[in-house]
Amino acid sequence: MAVKVVYSNSCIPEERVDLADGTYKWYLDSDSSKKMSGRCEPTVTMATTYYGTGILAASGTDYLESSDNTLGNATSVNFAHIKNTGENDLAVNIANRGTRILLGEDESLALQLNDSKVALTSTLGTNYEYFLGKDA
Repeated sequence: MAVKVVYSNSCIPEERVDLADGTYKWYLDSDSSKKMSGRCEPTVTMATTYYGTGILAASGTDYLESSDNTLGNATSVNFAHIKNTGENDLAVNIANRGTRILLGEDESLALQLNDSKVALTSTLGTNYEYFLGKDA
């Protein structure tokens, strides 16, 4: 059975205004003046999906869907949704290019990829969950 993922997101850009008494307030950004949102339907229809959760040790690395937790045996995927369910930062490394996207507590990330492997690292250790997909 093929799986199609559709997701939406939104963002409210804010700017900080410092007040005379030393405090500050956050207001809707004056440059955008609106909430930004969108809907995404990745062009990938997934023939195979993977779901999992994990506990990442301090200074550890997890290669998602790898039989022996090595990059060489990690599964290349076309879609990834990763959520940091722990309290410490989680770094997402796509295709072992050295590019890292840092996710804080309860933050998540969804990506359409070109047959890429995904690695997770954390300096202090954290928990995570993921949903991956591979096209036919």
